[in-house]
Amino acid sequence: MGVKLWLAIAGQIGQIGTLLIGSLGIFVALRNQRRQLNAQMFIEFSNRFQQLLRTFPKEAWLANHAASLPLPPSSSELTECTLYCIHFVADVYYLHRGGYVSAKLWRLWERDIRRTLTGPVFQRELRAVEIEFSQDSKFLGYLRSLMRDCGCEQRSSHGP
Repeated sequence: MGVKLWLAIAGQIGQIGTLLIGSLGIFVALRNQRRQLNAQMFIEFSNRFQQLLRTFPKEAWLANHAASLPLPPSSSELTECTLYCIHFVADVYYLHRGGYVSAKLWRLWERDIRRTLTGPVFQRELRAVEIEFSQDSKFLGYLRSLMRDCGCEQRSSHGP
């Protein structure tokens, strides 16, 4: 009876070990898949960002990041490029809110989003395009919180 009991216990331990190893394998596979998806998203959104940079007027982009440079005059091209950039930010924002972007990747992107959107060119142009996002109060609230957090004043006829 003692040998049969030990064989039964060993069999149970073997089954539990198999389940644990299988579960660990599934966990590692899911983790790797998520990392791969985040890497693919990073590459895709980096490519989209590079395309936006090519369309954005160079003097406006530089003036947005260097306070010593004069602001270029507002133009339809600049407003349109700003609108594309804000749509890009909205895409990334909603991927993050949906849990599709890791916290680490989001922090990386958000730092650059904040730096860009709080520049003087985007501050001025955002006033012209924010009506496009007025139906999306969560995203508009997020944009405004970025402005508030950096001390930028966002005066708008569309609300606080």
